[in-house]
Amino acid sequence: MATISKNWASQSQIIGTGDGYVTLSGTTESFSSDVDLETNGYEGAHIIIEINYDATPTDQVKIKLYGSLDGVNYDDTPIWEMQGDKGVDPQQLSFIIKDLAHFRIGAQQTGSTDSHDVRAYVQSWNYASS
Repeated sequence: MATISKNWASQSQIIGTGDGYVTLSGTTESFSSDVDLETNGYEGAHIIIEINYDATPTDQVKIKLYGSLDGVNYDDTPIWEMQGDKGVDPQQLSFIIKDLAHFRIGAQQTGSTDSHDVRAYVQSWNYASS
């Protein structure tokens, strides 16, 4: 009888580089690199967002999900969105993405008073049979 298990890809950073952060400016949305689930037959991905809020934050951070069929043309309106909590600093948020060919993550402040730091990681999976 075959056993089915998750086959996890290596974790990679999709917002920021070298474990560094991207500093959000005003209400301008900052986007991740494309996450391609299609090419390697991935079923889904675990996303981790880390937010380092200003010392006395007034603005929140919204995290948004945009789908794409080709990794170039993304949705104009996010499929899904969540808001962080400036009262939890630093803050880590996790969520699962499934059944999209490509996607990217957007991070945006709710106001223009602060300059919060954000970084994000992805770890994709597919199923293996043995």
